[in-house]
Amino acid sequence: MPPTEHAPLPPARRRDDLFRPLPGGWTPAAAVAVGAFVYVLAHALIRLAFSDVIAVDWVGETVYAQTLDWGQTPKYPPLPAWALWAVHQVTGPGAVSTLIVKYTVLWAAIMAYFFAARRVLGADGWAVLATVSVLLIFQLAWNAHEGVTHTLFLTLAAPLTLLAVLRLPAAPTVTNYVLLGVAVALGALAKQAYFAGLVALLAAALMQPGYRAALINWRLLLTAATAVCLAGPHYAWAVSSGFDFGTAARTTLSAPGSDTWLAQVASGLVSSIRAPLLFLSPLLPVLLLVVPRAFAPANIVHPGAHGPPGADPVRLVRDALLCGVGVLVVPVLFAGVAHYGERWMHPLMLLGPIYLMAMVRAVRPSARRLRVFIGIILAVSVVALGWRLAGFVYPSPTTCGKCRLAVPYGALAAGLDDMGFTHGTILAADEHIAGNLRTHFPDARVVALNYDYYDPPATGRSGGQCLVVWRSRAGDAEAHMPHSALTYMGLAQRPTGAQIRTFRLPHGHLFLPDDYAVSRFAAVLLPATGRCR
Repeated sequence: MPPTEHAPLPPARRRDDLFRPLPGGWTPAAAVAVGAFVYVLAHALIRLAFSDVIAVDWVGETVYAQTLDWGQTPKYPPLPAWALWAVHQVTGPGAVSTLIVKYTVLWAAIMAYFFAARRVLGADGWAVLATVSVLLIFQLAWNAHEGVTHTLFLTLAAPLTLLAVLRLPAAPTVTNYVLLGVAVALGALAKQAYFAGLVALLAAALMQPGYRAALINWRLLLTAATAVCLAGPHYAWAVSSGFDFGTAARTTLSAPGSDTWLAQVASGLVSSIRAPLLFLSPLLPVLLLVVPRAFAPANIVHPGAHGPPGADPVRLVRDALLCGVGVLVVPVLFAGVAHYGERWMHPLMLLGPIYLMAMVRAVRPSARRLRVFIGIILAVSVVALGWRLAGFVYPSPTTCGKCRLAVPYGALAAGLDDMGFTHGTILAADEHIAGNLRTHFPDARVVALNYDYYDPPATGRSGGQCLVVWRSRAGDAEAHMPHSALTYMGLAQRPTGAQIRTFRLPHGHLFLPDDYAVSRFAAVLLPATGRCR
């Protein structure tokens, strides 16, 4: 007789003995921990071996990390900047500090995902497979190494929240409700999009009596109190800042050229399906090719029960994913949202690989098919690592896009040092200049002029100087100081007698001509003026 809605599948059908016991007494959790460490270490070492430039996204956080505040910009929560600030107290600002934060968080996210998957699937082997399968998600296998900051912390918060919810039916203790509050606060301080995933997960939990009873419990007040105590001050600061969240959201989620309401809705509905599918790629097409039987309609809807009646964790994940699509559709219908990017799907679709592994397990694939699948994961991971290496060995628009990690900020800093800058304030025209100059002038106060909402306090040292740095162009006859710098200093024009210098800095390379690419900068050094001191 086929298994019922609530009856667990027989062991033979579930293939819970997916992997043989590991040699030397290693547990699967220890193997995942070591494997994840080797993975992040390999990416970090390749990065450090070729460049000490701070990557995109992290440059802004490096600027923010000059202070420890409840917020620097209302648009994004402060958790990455807080983490960087803490590491800077030991290492100082620079690429090393950003990599320590990035890969510590990524390692922790992988471990949290494994423990959440094990709780859902009830078997170590399938939990390992679900965890490594995230390496077939482009946003994690590639983009996580190239830039993302807040999304990386969200990637840690999502499985931690699922794990905390899964623990409640069997152990509704005060400690577990407080831990759920900590996970919610972590997500809230990572990225506002986390709340979309939280709504989807809680809606799914309310559909099953076991989880519903755990949520409709006075102890949930402890969860709310914990989250508010930890994350509330930031959101109180953000609301009081006067930032127009509605306009920012509409600008981000609108579709260019969709003038009519019907066109907006049509675009949004298509995007609500396309974005989750693209987020789960190439994992979805790979599984479709390797284990096509897993995608039988009946198996997609219900790949067997995996828990006690009323508290089935696999059903919880399935319903959370479906509610996630609902969370996307509702704003389309009622607010005219017309566009979702796949890179925004972390809070809603990150749990997808866990459910996909439940689907795969239900059809009892052969060991050969599983070996093929694992081989594809390893091959894609090696190719991704090799492609990152190629971006350093042979930089080009194909291998590294804008190749920002090749810009010689060290040579620029040496030139600024030769100009006589010792301490004071650096006014940088953009966050890339600002963040990277903090590496070389850690005691200076650094202002990114395009971040006019964040103005770090003065250092308190007397006799400071004012240094303005911006990007120049090859055809410029003279160095024109940015208007934003003059405004910041309260000047109408550049002071006479200020020291001016332009820099033409070749991107030196072992295998290419030194001037295969060139960066141009200009700088003005003057005594303390206005707020620039």
